[in-house]
Amino acid sequence: MNNPQISAFAETHAHLCDSSFDADRDAVLKAAAAAGARFVMEIACEPADWPKAAALARENPDFVYCAFGVHPQDCHALDESSLAALKEHLRLPCARALGEIGFDYARCENPPEKQRQAMQILCAAGNESGLPLVLHCRNPFSGATPDAYADLFSALKQFWTPPQGPAYSGVLHCFSGEGKDARSALDLGLALGVNGTATYPKNGPLRETLKKAGLEKLVLETDCPYLPPQSKRGKRNEPSYIPETAQALAQIFGKTTEEILSATLENSRRLFRLG
Repeated sequence: MNNPQISAFAETHAHLCDSSFDADRDAVLKAAAAAGARFVMEIACEPADWPKAAALARENPDFVYCAFGVHPQDCHALDESSLAALKEHLRLPCARALGEIGFDYARCENPPEKQRQAMQILCAAGNESGLPLVLHCRNPFSGATPDAYADLFSALKQFWTPPQGPAYSGVLHCFSGEGKDARSALDLGLALGVNGTATYPKNGPLRETLKKAGLEKLVLETDCPYLPPQSKRGKRNEPSYIPETAQALAQIFGKTTEEILSATLENSRRLFRLG
């Protein structure tokens, strides 16, 4: 599915099993490859999506890989049966990470304590698997307490043993925190996931935080079908739009878009142990 004539990149966080792709999922994958995607990481973060994601990977070998996990909004579904099924999926050849897991204090009905209990269980599963983590963290815009980032880092330090040896222990996807949150993530060996939000005009502070983190700490993602880049606002997001996010990073790092795509592709391969 690769075209050697175009700039290559990685899509590190997609939700292609979402129903919004039911009518054209194969076409979206072909468009991603045509745009330069070397691989797509499908994030299956609720039990119902695990077999769908595994099937998508089987249908697209060496192109679609998977992360399996339980999103905080679904952590009420984590029980002995679902945990056993999760561990089975984490042993599949396509499994390259556990996630997305974490804390959401903005759009989640599960209370913080329930999310923390799930995080403890899921970190234990991560320790057992030895896979990197794909982490979700979201605070309300109002700045209300408690702080999801503080709780995430506290839980990781208490419950998680980062994989030894690899360049990155995991990724804090769709990073939207402050400088202190970026530093805490980097101290844990995490990469920062950058998507269309970095292209939004009002997100200058985010771009400055990403610049301070350094290009070697960043990977590109879409979180599709959500959060399209600026030129596609109001439309469904998809992997082929990643070059627009790379263009925004090129401006802040003083590099070409091709250099950003190449560097983040290498970061992504190291993150997910893909050669």
